[in-house]
Amino acid sequence: MRKATHFIGIDLHKTVVQICVLDERGDVSDEFRVRLGTEAAGQEVLRRLTRWKTTGRFVVEALGLNRWLVNACQHAGFNMVVADAVKLSVKRLGKKTDRHDARELARRLWVGDVDRYARSYYPTDEEYGVRKILRVRHQLVGIRQQVSNQIRALLNAYLLPSPGTALYAASSLTTLASIELPTADLPVGLQTLVTAIRQLQERMEQLTKQIRHRAKATSVQALATQLPSVGPQTALTLQYELGERRRFANATQVCAYAGLVPRVANSGDTQHHGRLTKRGNPELRWIVSEWAVRLLAFDPHARAWARPRLHRRHQNKVRMALARRLLVGVYVSQTRGAAFS
Repeated sequence: MRKATHFIGIDLHKTVVQICVLDERGDVSDEFRVRLGTEAAGQEVLRRLTRWKTTGRFVVEALGLNRWLVNACQHAGFNMVVADAVKLSVKRLGKKTDRHDARELARRLWVGDVDRYARSYYPTDEEYGVRKILRVRHQLVGIRQQVSNQIRALLNAYLLPSPGTALYAASSLTTLASIELPTADLPVGLQTLVTAIRQLQERMEQLTKQIRHRAKATSVQALATQLPSVGPQTALTLQYELGERRRFANATQVCAYAGLVPRVANSGDTQHHGRLTKRGNPELRWIVSEWAVRLLAFDPHARAWARPRLHRRHQNKVRMALARRLLVGVYVSQTRGAAFS
């Protein structure tokens, strides 16, 4: 690969893109700004960047709206890098302008900070699509719970019993449709909530079918049969949220990616370990914690492992400790070909 002589920082927003170009000495050789909003404007950005296609390296922050740019640059043969802006700590430097951010991205690429510790994984379109299905379903579960809480609050206000534990079940929805309330306005609010929860449940069932179909069409089905208390959704989430395993040097990096490592504060000879960082992939952290809940409830081996620890620690700490062990076990079994344990 030809050595880069230009380093291009791209600060991307929904309506504007700011670009800074540094030469091999780190001096600014060009800066420009393009207002977005149309496909023609996006093509103009690519056209102007083509000038440094063979001599430059390009860096953009890891944002949800950067896929059109990164995909187009990769398709055109650009040397594009996606960086984690949090690890670069760009916002801590006192200034926060588009021009400053683009310059700082280019400078950190030039000095090598991006390659050393801030390079971010960029999923393919296939991985991105599967992730989106899984994440949307997870979000709908939370919205469904909020709607259920609103219904229960309304019924509790008049000392009316809730119909069963799952308000989205067909029998519960039928019961809710026949409840009588003291004013003419209250049934309108109640039935609006009932309609919302019914529609949410229908959409979630459609997503569940898609997830199961996707799991059968990939090697994830075998993963689900190898791991205890793991179904298609958990297996698919583990597979696609972890992404390419070879980018992790060891199991500790995998745990850090999921935010399952403690905060560390060092000062002289003193070292303090605090709470979990919760930095990284929240979906991966959520799915392994849910997996740990199921094992602690039903798996005899997990319960035997947790029993002595529950005498010394809170159950939530034990759950997250088990979640970390599960994630390490999945990583080791898939990278080394060993049996999960």
